[in-house]
Amino acid sequence: SIMAAASSSKPYECLICGVPIYNANLGIDACRACTVFYRRHLSSTKELLCRKGTDDCFVRNTRPNCRKCRFTRFAAVLSKSTSGATTSAMLLQRDNGNDTDSSDEPHSNNSNGVQNTFIDHRSFSLFASCSTDAPFFDRMRRAYSLLCLIRSCGEQGTYSDDPVGAKKGDEMTFISIVKSNKQANMAILARGLIPFYDSIFEDFRGLTNESKNFFVNRSLRMIQSLDGLYRSAHHFPDEDILSPTYTTYVSMDILDEFVENRFPEPEQELMAKEMRGNFHRSVDIILNEYKRVKPTNEEFLALMGLSLWNNELSRVNEEYSEIVTRNRSAVLSELHKLYTELGRTDYSVRLGDLL
Repeated sequence: SIMAAASSSKPYECLICGVPIYNANLGIDACRACTVFYRRHLSSTKELLCRKGTDDCFVRNTRPNCRKCRFTRFAAVLSKSTSGATTSAMLLQRDNGNDTDSSDEPHSNNSNGVQNTFIDHRSFSLFASCSTDAPFFDRMRRAYSLLCLIRSCGEQGTYSDDPVGAKKGDEMTFISIVKSNKQANMAILARGLIPFYDSIFEDFRGLTNESKNFFVNRSLRMIQSLDGLYRSAHHFPDEDILSPTYTTYVSMDILDEFVENRFPEPEQELMAKEMRGNFHRSVDIILNEYKRVKPTNEEFLALMGLSLWNNELSRVNEEYSEIVTRNRSAVLSELHKLYTELGRTDYSVRLGDLL
């Protein structure tokens, strides 16, 4: 199933100490312990001294470790992630070439009996403004197109004017992840998800800011994976290409360059092997499963809702069990209502493919 595949990815490694992690901190793949350590000593006036006097004695997956070199390594990784090699501010241009279709609407097709109009930043003007009383999927379409618009503008702002490494999708140009600032783009997604879910779920609007951030951060990897599948399958239907953020792409032939640009030389061979394995799994299992199931527009939007209200949150914090269960039931009820309107009788079978 799509949801199971999207949520079953292997844990990431903390780029500082090497322990398995499932969530980023300060915009980088760092564990909570290393992040707390860095923050504590960032404001400290006490000088840290290298245990060996060499200022380079930090070794991953080793305890205990030199505090100064641990701090220095965290600062270096954080600096690289926020400086970001960048490219084209001209990405996401509309194709002005030999397009014989005079329609300004995004590409659409019919799948599983539903008019599955692809939703992106260009769709925002197509959907009328919705009140909180509007039908569920009308609100979802409007909110998701706004999220796309936010991400399109936000990610373009992180690029320079050099269009190196561009790849054309459906009336949209993607930048090689080698030339992008992935962590900044992920932060844009995380910020955009809060108003996105605010506009759809009353229970989410009623949460404190701290709780909203908790829900989004704990669900971010799954949401990012699902969103990337939606766009990769549309823009590159016949290629093994993933779209990790709204304006970027990654393929097997650029992974080595990405590793060379982002990791110190002693770690490059190991990281390249790990990333190639992850890429193969993402394509062979997750992306191909998505293309096989071919979720409709509404099914994808329902999965975006279920990704926020995922059962893992209840296991992490029992306080949220009731709100998660209530909203999952509400989303599934809307999906069931849609299937009934369409005359579909394979509700359970279809959910098995999706979930």
